[in-house]
Amino acid sequence: MKGPVPRFTNLHVWKTMYNIAENKVLSRKKLTKKVGVGEGSIRTILTQLKKKDIIKITRVGVSLTEKGKKFLNRFKFQTAQLPQTKLTVAKYNFGAFIRKKAHKISSGIEQRDAAIKAGAVGATTIICKKKKLVFPVANYSFETKEPVLAESLHSKFMPEDNDVIIIGSANSLKMAEEGALAAALELVKFKI
Repeated sequence: MKGPVPRFTNLHVWKTMYNIAENKVLSRKKLTKKVGVGEGSIRTILTQLKKKDIIKITRVGVSLTEKGKKFLNRFKFQTAQLPQTKLTVAKYNFGAFIRKKAHKISSGIEQRDAAIKAGAVGATTIICKKKKLVFPVANYSFETKEPVLAESLHSKFMPEDNDVIIIGSANSLKMAEEGALAAALELVKFKI
């Protein structure tokens, strides 16, 4: 007889790796709190990461291997809390900035769906094209129609052509952040 189905996503795997990297060494108990999943899920995540030689587990705690550090470096994002605007769909907004991936965006629906699955209310995907911030499928100039948001995005992320900004929107800052990160991870096809 098998146990319960694990209740975690790629976002939780990424957050586990990110938190280990930020803290150098972490105990399983601290990871459970920081990642927001149960001990069983953390155990399963750590087992998977250990099998792939991404982490090492000692009496002191869990740390990334060199292979794990290199792997995680491929999936680092700049992030920032953003103001509410008429374009965002909830009170709290959090942006994830991904360099040179606009060519992978079709309409932004895939990113919105990933954000919703992570608990956000929605997500707005913006790309930088000819030094302007635009929607992937519409000719909507943020510099003209949303100058405050455009200025905020330019100052926080300094986007260049082919860059992507995904804004996760939710009723809490934590869910907005998780939505933005889940959407970013979907875009870069994060998987261990």
